Amino acid sequence: MQLFQEKSEIKILKSKLFLLSTIPAFVLGTIILVYFSSIKDFSVFPNKQIFKYEFYSDSTAGGNSKIIKKLITDSIIKLDFKLGNNKKDPYAGINVGPKESKYFNLGHYNQLSIRLKGYGINGIGIALVTLNRLKKDDKKNQEILFYHIFKISSGINTYKINLDKFQVPDWWGENNRIEDASSIKPDLKNLETINVSSAFTPNTGKIQSLEMYSLTFSRNNKSLITLIIALEFAFIFLVFVALYAIEKIRKNKQIITIAYKPVENRNIETSKSDFIDFINNNFQNSELTMDIVSGESGVSQRRIANDIQNQFACNFKSYINRLRINESKRLLLETELNIGEIAFKVGFNNQSHFNRVFKSELQISPTEYRDKHHV
Repeated sequence: MQLFQEKSEIKILKSKLFLLSTIPAFVLGTIILVYFSSIKDFSVFPNKQIFKYEFYSDSTAGGNSKIIKKLITDSIIKLDFKLGNNKKDPYAGINVGPKESKYFNLGHYNQLSIRLKGYGINGIGIALVTLNRLKKDDKKNQEILFYHIFKISSGINTYKINLDKFQVPDWWGENNRIEDASSIKPDLKNLETINVSSAFTPNTGKIQSLEMYSLTFSRNNKSLITLIIALEFAFIFLVFVALYAIEKIRKNKQIITIAYKPVENRNIETSKSDFIDFINNNFQNSELTMDIVSGESGVSQRRIANDIQNQFACNFKSYINRLRINESKRLLLETELNIGEIAFKVGFNNQSHFNRVFKSELQISPTEYRDKHHV
């Protein structure tokens, strides 16, 4: 009889256990993606109701850069400035902060988008100032400045920046006596201010301009999607491998080749045949032990145990039980004997023990097996 009528792999993929094990992973991954995908973009500008917009230059730090003209409307913030010549890196820029609270929580976001245009400017520097603990055991929060510089093109353009590109500048870490400051990552749960300023821009002696049309925090889920898909496939693969291994073990249990005669009333043969043949022909004897098999076959008990383990991946007792269960399956389908009679015929001392072993091997009871397979 062909015990596996379809490949084990297909059988596993169709099994309820596989579906029940993997569907929750898909559901959980979907829930996570839906949650993060539902996070709406947060506009910092334009958003006059919550934020205030101010202008600054290096004049507060000893420089001589000057703000020439400034403009704030519902659609644009414009700053005209003239950089000074008594600082190595002169600057001027726009400061954005909340009107009422000391900080705002943007911890769910991982990307900043800014739409701007520059005249006579080589690049832009954006600073995020947060209020956080540097270490878990710190008792107080302190300001941390994260900075990112990027070059800009001519005309109006939108620049998208992943927040993990922001780092603590070396000069800030040195001034605040913080070791390995560059390894600190921005935590936007307590974001105080945002500074947008000129960068890479020398003193040209001319008026330069910075125009900002929007400043938005958003959620980029590409890396999250990739991670979730990778984890789901890894989990599914592990489930499949585990179930495949279990299926192979169960298959090995079921494909023991037995050369035995149908059960009949007889005494243990005394011939010195091979011990496997002896067991196959006498398994129905409820008193059959390894000691008896060794004595009748002339094979040591150690060799009997080792050979059975190597050939059938089970111990002596399990091997005999499988022989008995295989014979009981035949009797269940080919005879009208009741369960108790079959149990005694195949070598079990009582029906309860037979029922337990049968269900352990086949996951259904003898009665269920007969009902399911009886034609």
